[in-house]
Amino acid sequence: KAVVDRRIVPLAVAYGLFGFGYVITATFISVLVRQSASLAPIEPYIWLTVGLSAVPSVGLWMWVGRRIGNAQCIALACLVEAIGVAATVMFDSASAVILGGVLLGGTFMGITAVGLITARQTAAGDPRRMLALLTAAFGAGQMIGPAFGGYLADVMGNFTAPTLTATGALVIAGGLAMAVRKP
Repeated sequence: KAVVDRRIVPLAVAYGLFGFGYVITATFISVLVRQSASLAPIEPYIWLTVGLSAVPSVGLWMWVGRRIGNAQCIALACLVEAIGVAATVMFDSASAVILGGVLLGGTFMGITAVGLITARQTAAGDPRRMLALLTAAFGAGQMIGPAFGGYLADVMGNFTAPTLTATGALVIAGGLAMAVRKP
């Protein structure tokens, strides 16, 4: 009998919104940089910045999770990522986009890891069903995000609206993560 523990639903929705929110910027940050004459010179370095920032992220956020609790950690990391995502379109400066890249890289793998750990800890009994639910929610967000972001950018002529929508999704994900309760 396929039963989903209701305690995991807020985490699954948060995880889907996180997948949607992070992937819009992750997909389009190079294009966003390339389209701005003042930012184009940093295009070769933006993914390097994201990647180098991702290296310590899992260890950092797992450490934070042990200190403040995993749900609070996910919420905090989503808010930090939301700030970075918003910075990429709120300011037409290389330092803002680099900050956005650092905060994106420094959070997305950590949120992923802490989210899966939280699902395992929250699941009553065998956690495989809960991990599958989170993976499906995350995957759905990752599929919808680029299509939505690309479409909205085409309609609006820039990445401001899709990026701010992604920011909102990350803030909501952070709020939902706070609703996760362990057994």
